[in-house]
Amino acid sequence: MRTIIRLTFLEMRKKKILYFTLVLTVIFLALYGTALNFAYKSLRAEDVIMRAAISGQLLSMGIYAMGFIISFLSIFSSVGAISSEIENGTYDAILSKPINRYEIVLGRFLGILSVLLPYITILYLSIIGLNIFFGKGVVVNFYLISVIKSLAMLYLLPILLVSIGIFFSCFLSTMGSGVILGILYFCGMIGGIMEQIGHFMIKEAAKKVLTNIGIITSLIIPSDIIYRKVSSLLFTTASGLNLNMESMIGASIQPSSFMIFYIFVYILIMLSLAVIKFQKRDL
Repeated sequence: MRTIIRLTFLEMRKKKILYFTLVLTVIFLALYGTALNFAYKSLRAEDVIMRAAISGQLLSMGIYAMGFIISFLSIFSSVGAISSEIENGTYDAILSKPINRYEIVLGRFLGILSVLLPYITILYLSIIGLNIFFGKGVVVNFYLISVIKSLAMLYLLPILLVSIGIFFSCFLSTMGSGVILGILYFCGMIGGIMEQIGHFMIKEAAKKVLTNIGIITSLIIPSDIIYRKVSSLLFTTASGLNLNMESMIGASIQPSSFMIFYIFVYILIMLSLAVIKFQKRDL
């Protein structure tokens, strides 16, 4: 399996999409930093409550944009992990050696994450660092433990999407896997937004419908749950107060411990199904 992980790592480093992403990430951070510079300068004249609210929103927007970058990179890196090699006939030579098919699936999974997780760490800390640098004296100070917890939770996003992408890649074409996973991701995002909107509804019937839609989409693909949990962990102070704007106006629905446990089980099921599908696939 180590050989598969190493080869996948080297292959990821050679992909043009990774270098395009790195270049676009630098551009994104430059634009985001410029916006923060002007935004925080104007915030210094505002009162404390307004500063806390707006600074939280500025950080939330950065994390939300980062979620898109991470998600699409995870999707495009994983949907062809197995199918592209089958289409190229690579596994005809590899599987003639004494190697198990499950080692290929898990090796590809771990190899992709070996590139994505360091990238995510740098991007996440860069966004927080920019807010602290430009918002000095304005932005609410973050506790180190909150940053660590939220980053650890953020790691679940690429792990989740890569596990689903590899599962689809074991029995679908690269394009088909990408389209399906992309649609599922947007469904999860829209479902989470509708659940948040449902919290404002006065009519019980409408509130119940929107909430149920959010719950169902979260069970199908719990990617939005991870984003909300990351935000919750980052903005929660040592006293337990959540300084996120959504929580301050009472619109935030925090993911339960059961849903976090569900995500872990979901990932294990996806990987197990991927192994089973690849074992049965006729190359």
